[in-house]
Amino acid sequence: MQLDIFEHSRDIVLRNATVDALRLRDADACAVALAALSNEYPADPLLPAFGALCEKLRFSISTPLAREAAVALLQETAGTVATAAQEVFGKSAHAWLAPLWAELAAAIAHDPFDSDNEELHAAPLLLRAGRWAEAVASIERIASWRRQPAPLAWMIEAQSRLAGFDAIWPLLAELAWMAPHRALAMAPRLELSELDSLVRDFDAEFEGEGAADDFVWFPAWALVSDRRLAAGLRLAQEGAHTPPESCARIVLGLLALERQGRHGELVANRRKLREAHPVLFVRYMQDR
Repeated sequence: MQLDIFEHSRDIVLRNATVDALRLRDADACAVALAALSNEYPADPLLPAFGALCEKLRFSISTPLAREAAVALLQETAGTVATAAQEVFGKSAHAWLAPLWAELAAAIAHDPFDSDNEELHAAPLLLRAGRWAEAVASIERIASWRRQPAPLAWMIEAQSRLAGFDAIWPLLAELAWMAPHRALAMAPRLELSELDSLVRDFDAEFEGEGAADDFVWFPAWALVSDRRLAAGLRLAQEGAHTPPESCARIVLGLLALERQGRHGELVANRRKLREAHPVLFVRYMQDR
């Protein structure tokens, strides 16, 4: 009976040996362990995933890296390799993949930002690798990064990990005015409790069209909901002067006039808010 138990667990022993070699990123040990598992248990369901990861350990990126090669590597790592890592490591897959993303980022570090193929840039790869400060430096090298949705979104993600909600609030407002779909999609990924709470309340309270475009009004609504956000929003750079941005800046002015007690100007600016967005005006007046 003891022998039967040992024989039955042999596949587990060989699997663990392969996993250990992968964790140590030891290509030779991985090849040996994988060969043993394959010989004794050729139908093991993890063999394809183990094979893909072991093969990846043996691969090194040559620089300079041609664009076509970079595209192929990005697709392979995000596809076959990431799927295999998830199958083998589960929640720890991200940590195993991080060096691969960092290596690819280094290989294309000097490539310019291309809005038509935005993922083929060092910054988003560094974000995948969890290299927040390096990602910030990479983004800052992009000309007019703050005026383009992708680099601005990358900066928000990096700074959210480094400095939290206060640091990204003005940038998030700019992204919401510029690309509301993108801002709404990225908000939950930031895992910031203050932002999550604001977005939940916005979804519940704001009377819009029920579409992702509604998020363009989020900065103005957030100010009306919590005047403490005013100081941060004043740091947001002026954009295209769209109605949602203008509305947010009207609210900013109202909050300042309330503190200063300038009644005549306050009444005039409340009229501007009512004309700009009647629903927000009603919400603003609820607390006055």
